[in-house]
Amino acid sequence: MGILDPLLKPTPTGGETCPTREDLQRALGSGLFLQKRETFHVGDLPVHCEIYEHSANAPVLIFLPGIGTYGELYAAMLSHLSDKGFNVVAIDPPGHGYSGGERGCYTVDLVRDTVELVIDALEQRYDGPVYLYGYSIGALLAVAVAEQDSRITKVVCGTLLTTEVPPDFFHYLGWQWTWGSAMLFPHLKVPLSLLVDYDQLLAGHPAGKLINQDPMLVLDYPFKTLSSLFSHKSGIMQREYPFQLAIVQGDADEVLSVGYSRRVAEQAKQPIELITVPGEGHMMPLTAPLKLAGIIADWLHT
Repeated sequence: MGILDPLLKPTPTGGETCPTREDLQRALGSGLFLQKRETFHVGDLPVHCEIYEHSANAPVLIFLPGIGTYGELYAAMLSHLSDKGFNVVAIDPPGHGYSGGERGCYTVDLVRDTVELVIDALEQRYDGPVYLYGYSIGALLAVAVAEQDSRITKVVCGTLLTTEVPPDFFHYLGWQWTWGSAMLFPHLKVPLSLLVDYDQLLAGHPAGKLINQDPMLVLDYPFKTLSSLFSHKSGIMQREYPFQLAIVQGDADEVLSVGYSRRVAEQAKQPIELITVPGEGHMMPLTAPLKLAGIIADWLHT
């Protein structure tokens, strides 16, 4: 790994925090893929990163996971993406997965600063272009990073929520309530079950029950985090940026509809290519990792 060697840390097993870690990995089919990863840390927290290396001159693809989750859960998709020509780096956001910090606590600005630190470290090793892939709430964060960091030339979003386009009036009211509550009780925590139902989203998947028992998931979020996310204004709704942007989404997405994504694409000043995947739902990175990796790789290589 060359210049990254001083940053490398032993690859965690997770056994000390989750006795059923191996069962979860078997259910996800991730065991063989995890053997390909190396791990490193940046910053003072520190922030945990997992890298699937392809070659020194291949593009760098940085992955930001969905709400509550962390990089290790997506090993199959990340490894498939690396096989298709990318140095893939998954970041556990502050307070998530193996990263340090108060559990579930970050702001959009903190994640943006964290990604920039990771790019600073990686650009000493790799000389290819830098891309971002943000999944679910990670898409909002990925766009926020790209708006501020000119080193990023392409962004892929697994759905894209923008607060300028509420999915419906109830979301808008909820965001206002979250913002007001954060002013009074910034560290009071809200159950993730109010936002995401993994039982429903992974219904029928072998990992559906096990992932809900994973103690490394963030299952409660402080109002401070939710307010930062749901009050954030995306620059792409006001102006065009030099990076290319695509949304890759299943047409059976249970969280945000394709119709919502079309509204975002129509109202944004940034050109957005909407790629829909027939028959797939919101959890595509876990339910169809090889198919999704192929679609993303094809767009990035174009």
